[in-house]
Amino acid sequence: MVLLSDRASRPSRRLILAGALAGIAGRGVAQEKPLRLGLATSVSNQAAEIAAREATAQGLPVETIEFNDWNTPNRALADREIDLNLFQHVPFLEFTKAQTGYDLVPLGIAYNTPFGLYSRRYKALAELPENPRIAISGDPVNTGRSLLLLQKAGYVTLKPGADFRVGMDGITGYPKPIRIVQLDGPQIARTLEEMDAALTYPTFARMAGLAPDSALLFENDAIYAFRFVARRDRAQDARLLRFVAIYQSSPAAKAKLQELYGTLVTFPR
Repeated sequence: MVLLSDRASRPSRRLILAGALAGIAGRGVAQEKPLRLGLATSVSNQAAEIAAREATAQGLPVETIEFNDWNTPNRALADREIDLNLFQHVPFLEFTKAQTGYDLVPLGIAYNTPFGLYSRRYKALAELPENPRIAISGDPVNTGRSLLLLQKAGYVTLKPGADFRVGMDGITGYPKPIRIVQLDGPQIARTLEEMDAALTYPTFARMAGLAPDSALLFENDAIYAFRFVARRDRAQDARLLRFVAIYQSSPAAKAKLQELYGTLVTFPR
């Protein structure tokens, strides 16, 4: 896997190539250019690596490139530096498109996991102290999702009809005192030692050393399923669709996700 943090980064790329392809190259036949799959930091990338190896073994070479933020994968896709990405749900994609004008479209669903209120210090919602410090993702879409879960937990009330687009200005009351700390989403796992709790994905909870199923409270909505995304002009590209199908039908990739997330992971279609 290649690690890429910004536009200026130019690391040497490691291709996941099967021995058969090497043999073809040795006979002087041009290799098919590998698909470039963009990912954001997540333990679930292990499943993507499995699917990439399987695709390569089937004659569809795939290169995975990991970014350490949630903005660069879509910029890289729009700029044709990668062919597709896998790290986001539809609400995040729609927000990004509205902000940037990128002409990107969702392809197939990879998997879905719930969103949870996690704590390293406390084992139940009722154990949280008065006026707890709770971290949430600072991007608008995950801010909305976090606020909806905080409303479910009884800490805030939101304006009528609030959905994932609600922002901090949509809070209409605080039934219980709370200190909300907004952070960059991928950084939340590092702050659980400092916070009373944090609203995040099971992948980041796992990265922080917590069991994915240990959240004090969960929310699960199929609209947040993680999807492959491509440029509109390649939405029907046979190679992209073939790789999506390989990922979706791979028993090994599915088993890895189940190993990582247990019963929390689902595979909606």
